[in-house]
Amino acid sequence: MINALFGVLLLLAIVLVVALAYVVSRSKSVDRQPGQTDHLTDEVVTGLLGELRKWQAEAAHWKATAERLQRELDQRQ
Repeated sequence: MINALFGVLLLLAIVLVVALAYVVSRSKSVDRQPGQTDHLTDEVVTGLLGELRKWQAEAAHWKATAERLQRELDQRQ
């Protein structure tokens, strides 16, 4: 009997925690719409675009270096 009562109380506690988490998350997201940007979006996009520009610049550098080395090899032959 004690085990059944403990099981029911445990189940009730789990349901209560899930319901509380749902209510809190709904109250925090009441003014948000799908696709709407938040305060972190601009910072993340700016950081990612900066990294992309660095990778593109590095790729262009190594491409130019490879082309220069290939020209030097072609002139030696």
